[in-house]
Amino acid sequence: MFAVPTLIGEVSIRLFVRHGDQQDALDFYENVFGAKLAGRPYLHDGVMIAAEIRMGESLIMIVGANPKRDADASLGGPRSAHAIGATPVMLDIHVDDADRVMHHAVSEGGNVRNEVETLESGDRAGVLVDPFGHIWVIKSRRKHLAA
Repeated sequence: MFAVPTLIGEVSIRLFVRHGDQQDALDFYENVFGAKLAGRPYLHDGVMIAAEIRMGESLIMIVGANPKRDADASLGGPRSAHAIGATPVMLDIHVDDADRVMHHAVSEGGNVRNEVETLESGDRAGVLVDPFGHIWVIKSRRKHLAA
């Protein structure tokens, strides 16, 4: 019988963007979602290739996709969402005011996929595609809006 492993840290996510878009992605996530740089960026020959950010309790690494892999799917992934033309992942983020965050995200270059609406629970939620092709479900809970 397989012994279930004991996790010794959080699970982190890597979001691949087009090579060269790493700083723009960091700026977008900082300006829109309040992300904070976690440690120093990873450099190769003085050029940023990746950086970790903290969004609430979550750790996310922003990584520049290898341009050769982005251009040639036969080399295997990972590839940026732009190279693929879509993403199979949706990221949920809980914020204090989904309407305000969605509006700000659009002003920073994001695109609305689904307008913010009130769900049966009373919560508010909308879906955003960020400038790097990643899909975010932006949610605010009813109790936060009433505060």
